[in-house]
Amino acid sequence: MTDFNDSELPKVLVVDDEQEILVALEDLLEDRYRLLSSTSPVAALEIVKANPDLAVIISDQRMPEMPGNVFLARARPYTDADAILLTGYADLSAVVSAVNEGAISGYAAKPWEPEALRAMVAAAAERQQLRAALRFEQSAFLGLMQASADQISVLDRHHRLIRGNHDRAENATAGDARDKDEAALASGSYSEEDLQSGGEDEDERWTRVRRIPFGASDSDRHLLKIESDETDRRLAARRLHQAEKLQALGTLAGGIAHDFNNLLAAILGNLELAERSLDKPDRLTRFLANARSAAGRGSAITRRLLSFSRQRDLAAETFRPDAAIRDLEELVARTMAGRVSLALDLQGDGAIHADPGQFELAVVNLCINARDAMPNGGEIVISSARAPAPPELAHAGDCIRIAVRDNGAGIPEHLRDRVFEPFFTTKPHGEGTGLGLPMVRAMAEASGGTVTIDSRVGEGTTVTLWFPRLEPVEAAAAVAAQTADTPSLRVLAVEDDAEVRAVLVAHLTGAGHQVIEADGAQAALHALESDTAIDLLVTDYAMPDISGLDLYRVASERRPGLPAILVTGFADVEDGSVPLPVLTKPFTGDQLKATIARVLAPVD
Repeated sequence: MTDFNDSELPKVLVVDDEQEILVALEDLLEDRYRLLSSTSPVAALEIVKANPDLAVIISDQRMPEMPGNVFLARARPYTDADAILLTGYADLSAVVSAVNEGAISGYAAKPWEPEALRAMVAAAAERQQLRAALRFEQSAFLGLMQASADQISVLDRHHRLIRGNHDRAENATAGDARDKDEAALASGSYSEEDLQSGGEDEDERWTRVRRIPFGASDSDRHLLKIESDETDRRLAARRLHQAEKLQALGTLAGGIAHDFNNLLAAILGNLELAERSLDKPDRLTRFLANARSAAGRGSAITRRLLSFSRQRDLAAETFRPDAAIRDLEELVARTMAGRVSLALDLQGDGAIHADPGQFELAVVNLCINARDAMPNGGEIVISSARAPAPPELAHAGDCIRIAVRDNGAGIPEHLRDRVFEPFFTTKPHGEGTGLGLPMVRAMAEASGGTVTIDSRVGEGTTVTLWFPRLEPVEAAAAVAAQTADTPSLRVLAVEDDAEVRAVLVAHLTGAGHQVIEADGAQAALHALESDTAIDLLVTDYAMPDISGLDLYRVASERRPGLPAILVTGFADVEDGSVPLPVLTKPFTGDQLKATIARVLAPVD
């Protein structure tokens, strides 16, 4: 659920002819929304006209002046707010009318279940916010085309000008610029260059030319070409570029908000149940394990988002995919909502090297897509087998092939090549983000594999993941290396957050290490001066005095060769970008042990 400041809480209009109902709804919703209310649908229409920025309308169905479905239909010309119909009667025709004419997103029966209604209103407010953001982005692009001082042109694959915002846009193709345009169209690769004209005097000008090919295939490829006068605006252009990146990340975050809400519900619910089961060890263990599993999936979603938005090394491990799929079976079965059966045919016979969390999410996403392709029910089969590599992975030898098959509607041939495009979806408006399959492909390719799709309209779809196969002995050795016990060490643990530091210290002591705690860099440097027996430095990255990276540099000057691990929750700090191993928050005790083992491993 999105958090808002009091001044920007979403507006919710509640309409019911019974004052007691209005009071009950206000009590339920007033902590998260700016509430407007009326017992008269006629008066409520005036409220709608005066408040076009309404996020949600909640309306009773049976009211003396006009029924709720008629009120919502009359409100539609003035607002695009999400609408929820309340009814105490089984009036299916009214609900159908409200869907068709009032564009309701859902309905709830009286008496309602409080948390279910709160969740329904929250989801409705989120949808309205995303629609407003989309309108903003569309108008922003149109405004850019119409008012920008930059020369913007769109060229087709025959180099014809399709759209431009300047009469002189045709002149952009003069000289060797045309050759560069055609090269960009042929390669499909983004390019940019800075061009200098004039001499070293007042006539000197700088122009940045950006060439952005787009299109699903060579036949429909186009080139967006932007020529910017950078003489006075180079810094402003960089800021604009950063703003565009932030907008893209915001769009991605909105697309996975539902996943996070589900995970948070699972975590909080299991923790509450655990509190009630302190005297029942078996139940307590199960609830805590469920909460931990959900938190781990939340961490995996974050990694999935980061890996999609930028190049990033994944937390790859060696594991048996058959075992991982069996662990997922119950979760996947729950997502089928009783409409679709699930069968496993696992004969993978081997291991793969991939990010387990990303692999898990890929399988779940494929199963959800398969479920949605069978609205009238059907069967999903998850299978694995040892198989020869496909042509694009011929160098990999044998692969493990993991397929998710449904017998649903299938995908038309003209759309099949587009399903891996970011934000493209075959689902109805508002029911898909278009991110699932692109993320599945990103995970497979980052693991040295690939993904293929086979679909026939009316017969079903099979999505197949291909991973280079590791021999079981090799896999066992790799897993053993990852979890090997390390000798008892004297570890300096530096973390300014007391709660996180307590978890870090507990993991270290639980692994048999002696721990010296420090709540910041200055305390850590003092400990290094006074204790020459410290074997390992484990430090947070973001601290109020100096960063963990700077602490490591100072410590290296005073204690050359001291092993160190950097712990961080920042996306731009990762292995390879800093001169020491990185452990990303949140982490488990096993992940910490594996990182320590990696730090202490001898260099070949």
